Amino acid sequence: MSDQEPTSEAQGRRLGEALGEQVGGLLGRRLGEALAAGVEAAKPGNDTTAGSTAGGEDDATADGSQGDETGGQDESGDESGEGTGAVEESGRPSSRAELDELSYRELQQLAKEVDVTANLKREEMEDRLAATLDLDE
Repeated sequence: MSDQEPTSEAQGRRLGEALGEQVGGLLGRRLGEALAAGVEAAKPGNDTTAGSTAGGEDDATADGSQGDETGGQDESGDESGEGTGAVEESGRPSSRAELDELSYRELQQLAKEVDVTANLKREEMEDRLAATLDLDE
C-alpha cells in the first residue's frame, strides 16, 4: 500500500492543480469582465445600467446630489411664485420642462409610481414618462 499512497497523492495533487487552474481562470475572467463593465459605466456621460449596480448608484448619487441643490433653489423659487409648484402640489410634473428639472432619483420614483421602467438612461426615461403622463413637448 505504501506504493499506492505516493501515486494517489500525486494524482490528487494533479487533480487539485487542474481544478485550481479552471476555477482560477473562470474567476479571473469574471472579475476582468466586471471591472471592464465598471470602468465603462464610470466614464462621464455614460448611463449604462446593464447589470452594473456600482455604475447605476454612481449616476443616481451624482444626480441625487444635484437634485438636492436644485431642490433648495426650487423652494426659494416657489416663494417668488416661480419654480415647480405644480410638481410639489400634485406630485407629478405638468409639463416636459418640469420633468427635465427633476433629479434622476426623482425620475425613478415617478417612473415606479406610473409603471414605467425605472432603470433606463435619463433621456429615455423622460421620453417614456412624458408619453405616459401626456406631457407637452
